[in-house]
Order: sequence, then structure tokens, then C-alpha cells
Amino acid sequence: MMKRALARMLFTSFVMLAIAGNAEEVLQDEVTSNLEENVVVDSRPLSPQKKELLEKQRQTESEQSEELSKEDAIELSSLIIPIKEKEFIALASHHMNHTATTISPSLYHWIDFFPQDNIVKTEDGAEWIYDNSDSYIQRTWRPGDTIVISPKGRWLWGSNYSYVMTNKDLGTAIDVNLFLGPIAFGNYSTWIVGIDYNLGQIYLLNGQGEKTVWEISNIDLYLFKDWEVNDTLIMGLNDSWFWWLSSYNHIVINVNMNHTVRARQISSTPNSRPEAAA
Repeated sequence: MMKRALARMLFTSFVMLAIAGNAEEVLQDEVTSNLEENVVVDSRPLSPQKKELLEKQRQTESEQSEELSKEDAIELSSLIIPIKEKEFIALASHHMNHTATTISPSLYHWIDFFPQDNIVKTEDGAEWIYDNSDSYIQRTWRPGDTIVISPKGRWLWGSNYSYVMTNKDLGTAIDVNLFLGPIAFGNYSTWIVGIDYNLGQIYLLNGQGEKTVWEISNIDLYLFKDWEVNDTLIMGLNDSWFWWLSSYNHIVINVNMNHTVRARQISSTPNSRPEAAA
């Protein structure tokens, strides 16, 4: 009987230790999960006055862009071949293949996976929602495909989507909205570590330790004045808004404020952290 009771005690102790160990693992997983929180889109929204100003400015730019397009069409009418908007965007992205050395690597993103129907998750943890009508395009996309984010032309007039996501590997594109921000201070996220409001410059750091300096277009400085250190950003291609006449060839999406400005990179510092000891 003594042996049996001792065996039962030892078995009970073993079970309790196993449970405690499992609880510790669960607690550790919970802590790790809490450390990887996604940035909330539009957590610090624009004031109603600035929203109204933004809408008016974008509408004016869109109308001016349409007028220029009509003039070009008249002048080159004998040479024009009709091209759908999405194919034109893919063409712009394809053109970048020949100038990759002049474009910051931060422009390019890649697909992580598809959490559910009409959601694309990128490497930084951000999730983008698209319309079911574009499902036939998305079905051919695969995790690891390289993508570029661009502004959606006339995004406040006749479209519910603010951006275009172009798959550079396939040359196809879908309209998207940012649904969930990147992981805060994640390995593939980018955030502001310094701001010079007078010069219109932001100093950025990403999870790989790379530092870059960006200059905001004068046209968008009224939006930039509300930005703050630690705001999370997503970089994209400015292939709209007179991009062919401007040196501000990028867009910078401020996830916290849920709006976009035109910008150009003016310097970069590669990751200089020492390699980990083998």
C-alpha cells in the first residue's frame, strides 16, 4: 500500500509539473503575441477641416490630370492604342524593372499569405482588403509574389478603394484598402524616428536596422504637420498625380492617420549592426 501511495504521489507531482510547464508556455506565447500587435489604421484621424481640404485638393488634381490626358489623346490620336487602367498600372510597374537600381528597396513588398477570402497579408503584417469582383485576378497570386502599392486614381470619386496593389511577377493588379496595419516595430515594418517640420523631412528606421531620410512634397506639407515620431509607414509608388512631372516618385502611407503624401528618398544608411556571433 505504501508503495502504491508513493507511486500515486509521484505521478500526481509529475502531472502538476507538466501542467505548470504548459501554463508557462501558454503565458510565454501570450506575451509574445502581445508584443506583436498590429497598428490600428486611422487611430489618430485627420481633423474634419483637413479631411475636407484633402478631398478638394485630390479632386482638383484628378480633374487637371484628366484634362492633360485629353490633350495628349488629341495630339497623339493617330498613335493611341486603348489600354485599360489596370494594365497601364502594370505597365508602369514593369517599366520599373529596368530602373530598379534607382528605386529604394522599401518600395517593394511581398505576399505573406491569404488569411481569408478578399484579404491579402503582406510581409510586414499589414492586411489589405479587396473587392470580390477581383477574385479571379487574385486566384493566380501566390505567397512570395512581389507587390507594389500605388494610389488609386480618383479614389474619392466613383471608387471605394484608395490604392492599387500590383503583382510585379504576374503584371496584374487589384484595387485595395488598408484593413489592418503592419506589426508595430516589426521585423519588416517601417516607422518614424525623427521629424524636421521646417525642412519637410522624416527620418525612418525599419526592423532590419536600415535608416532612410525622406522629403515630403510641398503640396502635402499641410498633412505632414500632424505626423509624429513612432508613426508606422508603408512605402509605395507614385504613379499618379502628375508622377511623370515630379521627382516625388514615392507615396508614403501614414497608417496611424490613414492618409498618403508624395515623397522622395534623399539618403539612406545600410544596416551596420554587427553580425551575430556564430
